[in-house]
This record gives sequence, C-alpha cells and structure tokens, in this order.
Amino acid sequence: MKAEKLLKGKGIKIDLIPVPREISSDCGVAIELSADLEAEALLILSENRISVVECYTRDLSGKFEKKKEIQI
Repeated sequence: MKAEKLLKGKGIKIDLIPVPREISSDCGVAIELSADLEAEALLILSENRISVVECYTRDLSGKFEKKKEIQI
C-alpha cells in the first residue's frame, strides 16, 4: 500500500488493520495511528496526492466516531 510505505518512510508509526465492522461491512484496510500524528500524516498524504476518504476517532470505550472535517 502506497500510503503505508510513505508514512513509515517518514517515520510515522502506523498499523494496517481491517476496516472495523462498525464503520463498514465491506472488506478493506485502514491505517491506524496515534491522534497526535494525524495532522502530520494527513499533510504527508496530501502532499503526495493520496486522498483520504474518511477519518475516525476512537473513544475510550472503543466506539468509532466519524470526523466531520479532515483538516490538513
């Protein structure tokens, strides 16, 4: 995956995970990273013309919430 290589190459610690069922029933892969690295990761992806479809945050109970805006 191009985004994975790019982010890891820039020293961003990420994990590739299956898209959680509560987000989508379709098969797919998501990038999981620390919230404090989000802005840097989004900037790197944007600069390399890799589009981000959706971003989610996970609360302490493990529930996902879609972010209203993706800010770069």
